[in-house]
Amino acid sequence: MSSAPQSASDTPARSERELVSRVGEWVMSVLRTEPGWDSMLVEFKPQGGRVHLRVVENRGGTVIPGAAGPVKEDSSVLELISELQRSCHVPGRGSWFSAAVTLVAQGWPEPTLHTSASYHFEDMPHTYAQEGPYTGADVLAQLSEFPRTQERTPLWAVELAESAGLTLPYADPAEDESHGDVHPRLRAAAEAYVREPGERALAGALREALAGTVLLDVSGSQLVPAADGQPVGPESHIRVQTVSQPDGRRALAVYTAADEAREMFSRSSQDTERTEPILLRQRASAVLAMVAQDPQYHEIVVDPASEHALRIPREQIEWVARSPHNEPLKQALLDDNMANVLGALFNPDGHLMLGTRDEGENTIPVMVRPEQEGAAPDTLLVFTSAAEVAALDPALTVRSAPSRQILEFALDAGAAAICLNAMAPVATLPTEQLREMLELIGRREEGDAAGQGGTPAQDGSSEQSAASAPGGAGQDDVVGQGSAADRDDRPEDAGH
Repeated sequence: MSSAPQSASDTPARSERELVSRVGEWVMSVLRTEPGWDSMLVEFKPQGGRVHLRVVENRGGTVIPGAAGPVKEDSSVLELISELQRSCHVPGRGSWFSAAVTLVAQGWPEPTLHTSASYHFEDMPHTYAQEGPYTGADVLAQLSEFPRTQERTPLWAVELAESAGLTLPYADPAEDESHGDVHPRLRAAAEAYVREPGERALAGALREALAGTVLLDVSGSQLVPAADGQPVGPESHIRVQTVSQPDGRRALAVYTAADEAREMFSRSSQDTERTEPILLRQRASAVLAMVAQDPQYHEIVVDPASEHALRIPREQIEWVARSPHNEPLKQALLDDNMANVLGALFNPDGHLMLGTRDEGENTIPVMVRPEQEGAAPDTLLVFTSAAEVAALDPALTVRSAPSRQILEFALDAGAAAICLNAMAPVATLPTEQLREMLELIGRREEGDAAGQGGTPAQDGSSEQSAASAPGGAGQDDVVGQGSAADRDDRPEDAGH
């Protein structure tokens, strides 16, 4: 199936959803694999004047790398990918560097297929095959076609361009049409859920809500400045906007962009003197923790005035907020900061998770198979949260333990490497490197313990279903959670 690419002017503009469906159809038309797979992830990346792809198959809990390399230059999918990238472009914010299309198959031998997509606007694209790493020239090509303001250009992209002696064509801040966009990843996950509702999609939203920042509408608050000039002093009375749902449930409203909050404010505000909402930036994970701890809320609703409004029930919020999760490690992956990844990975107070399946009397962790045909799985998938596990497969059982125990398990199991999370952003680390670092840390801690006359204790592990609600890990196991007191108490007028 191939044809010469058509120019954008030859065909009418198609919706993002239609384009994703067409890409999924193309994947199925060229796919060469045995039936029975559970899901197929196909990543696309424009680089070096070509579009590269990488296929990853999930079959019975085993992740199997498939074809990887440049797409043929006469392939019909090239225009679809180009049009999809244009459809996601927002002036000032740019478009995605790479995209992943996921096909989920249910009901073999005549499966029902569900297609969805995720986009990576901030993450540096990984190397798929022999195309080499992303370069400053690739960044220049991307920003020339899809301009970004300097504020919205990732640091890694700036550094690549500078190291290559290139000057990036930043967009004028006045051209930024992203309108206070603070959490595009969560909004994209909400949109994906609306397109394809289900446990996996809801887990995809929860995994995004464990990192990043959201906005709360506090227009009904009494704000008293502090003595040091801070806009929110200790005498302030914060009142956060809630939404009464048609079924009587009370929801805390959170927003992924200032424009989303403005739309809701214009519909619901009864304050005739105020024309703009007062918005408070808050860590998304802290909002989850706040709702889990406050019984007045039945749920969270993301962008309630939008077509992608997503209701997250209390049961799921409690499950993910009270389960161990490693927010510093997830944030380091999002920032593509390897130094912070290693720091969070070896933090003695950190937790990691495995996704496992029961096969008879054996419990089998999810592994990634190398590219060599016939090779056995050799890379252990390790997760930063239970939501990350459920986003891969809600049927998996989540097993959590202190990070050191998980890393030592990987060494004892003979894994060649670990892969942190199954869905981007991810990082793969060889176990030899982990072994060296664990030995170094162990020697250092033994020396410290000898000087203090004791040895550090470790926490226990826990187990729960990836699809379960309450009843997982105990409250004492919670790692990296925020609370209402962790918020960034800097209200901002949406008009500024």
